[in-house]
Amino acid sequence: MKWKSHTAIARAIATEMELPEDLERALCAGSIEPDKRPDKAYRVSKSGRTYIGRAPHHMPPTGTIMAYAWRARKAYLDGNDYWAVKSLGRALHYVQDKCVHTGFWKRTHDVREEAIADHLPPMEAVREGIELAECSPSFVRECVNTVRPVRDPRDAMYQATLYSSAIFASVIGPLDAGDRFDSEYHRAVKGHRLRYVAAAGTIASSVAAAYFFQQPLLALVGPAAGLAVVRVDPDFYRTRDEAEWFGVETGRD
Repeated sequence: MKWKSHTAIARAIATEMELPEDLERALCAGSIEPDKRPDKAYRVSKSGRTYIGRAPHHMPPTGTIMAYAWRARKAYLDGNDYWAVKSLGRALHYVQDKCVHTGFWKRTHDVREEAIADHLPPMEAVREGIELAECSPSFVRECVNTVRPVRDPRDAMYQATLYSSAIFASVIGPLDAGDRFDSEYHRAVKGHRLRYVAAAGTIASSVAAAYFFQQPLLALVGPAAGLAVVRVDPDFYRTRDEAEWFGVETGRD
């Protein structure tokens, strides 16, 4: 999108959320910063060679967007509203660019971005996005993954405004979830620790079987199965992320 479109969406969100002028400026600045100071990402050339280059904007890695969302949330928890809003602006830049269908030719892309810039961000999309928002990293990731390139300029602007507003309201959401995640997380930790016990038992059994049957390859089965038991625990990792979203200490850096 053109800078005009990025900053227009930022101002629409700032107006609806009643941000003070300094935070509105920070959101606007953040929303165009990736064009000024591009992020780096691993890229794959046409020949299949992996290299580090400019992060793509129209098909951005979800991890790039989520990294800025997390940076924004942590700054917000620390009371640094300026850095939170500016970091969030960078995340929303990629979300908005992802809404633009690039086409096959650069000229088509440029014309489409110019057409989008002719439309103002609809305030109903801002309000709808804020109403849809859930204060959760899972919600932010779902929004990012839902965004699709759109050919129609009006629809592209609506989608960009809707999901930008939803993500903004999710990140700059309630600071405290009460005791909910504190208790949920500690229950999840206990369950996760039991998986380590099960993994140790699996490894010991495979080693014993390898010795008894004189089949060394059996000793490899236990570690692989044990690693799977520990790593495949989506409820634990989801709950840990949700807890950290509200500032619960989980012992992870």
